[in-house]
Amino acid sequence: MKKPTFYILPVLFLLIISCSKTVKEQALTMKDVFPTQKNTDSTFVFDLDTIISFKNYIEKCEYYDEITHKKQYVRTQNNDIPLNINFFIKCHLPTFCIKEKNIIVLEGDFKEEKTLFFHEDEKVLSVKNFEEYLNKQLLNWGKDYGYSDSPDRSIILFRYRDLTKKSKERVYKALNTISVSYFNFINSFQKKNIDSLKRVYPLQILLEKDFRLFDKKGNLIEFPPPPPPAPLEIVE
Repeated sequence: MKKPTFYILPVLFLLIISCSKTVKEQALTMKDVFPTQKNTDSTFVFDLDTIISFKNYIEKCEYYDEITHKKQYVRTQNNDIPLNINFFIKCHLPTFCIKEKNIIVLEGDFKEEKTLFFHEDEKVLSVKNFEEYLNKQLLNWGKDYGYSDSPDRSIILFRYRDLTKKSKERVYKALNTISVSYFNFINSFQKKNIDSLKRVYPLQILLEKDFRLFDKKGNLIEFPPPPPPAPLEIVE
């Protein structure tokens, strides 16, 4: 009677290959979190050049009417990132007031050529800094009064000075930094159902014009506060 032959090494090799493929297939990518979008009846994809091409106010208003009901995405070199431009091309006053704790403001330090973000204090925008903020803000659920009531109410208000070539590069760089921070936040859950996580913890960015005044060197022009009112003269 022949003894059974066991092919241990080939079997082990196949198991190793299979495991490595499984790990690779489960690895989350940026495209999983920021898939490529298409212009549809419910989706609007644009680049920054689009929103500076309006010839006049009426054209801007007509454009607004066409996209206000759509999900909006800005196309960067790497990803399609959700970016709402209703504040930029709005034709009416906002009809709601956002609580300060639900907002984080991004502004450009144009003299230093960097982007700052403000919540409880001022920080330079970086992947690590912003990821730490997202964890506190989106996972707060109203526990800490200094952070958001709930993730769906958390808004990133991105203010920009202009969209010249240099400024656009800074805006795109900031958006890419935000996207990596958000990717790391989503990836930390180690779950496959990315769409459900994005619904619970949405990335909501509003673009707004920065109306602060700067000189030619990039210095912020600060105006002195008005003098106190003169004391009332009491006439007897």
